Amino acid sequence: MPTIRVTVPQAAWSKDEKAQIVTKLTDSLNQVAAATGKGDIKQHINVHIEETAEGGYAMGGQVVG
Repeated sequence: MPTIRVTVPQAAWSKDEKAQIVTKLTDSLNQVAAATGKGDIKQHINVHIEETAEGGYAMGGQVVG
């Protein structure tokens, strides 16, 4: 079962924004699967959005959030 994990600073995205990114990531991975002969796997794709606590996220060696 394919799983996509996204880690972001806490409260970086609203509930609606999370729903949009989940839909887009799911659709994108499903398109790749279809293009490589795996068929429609959309119902098997899991997307997990993890929000880190303040100071628990770094980018480019710098703590953000």
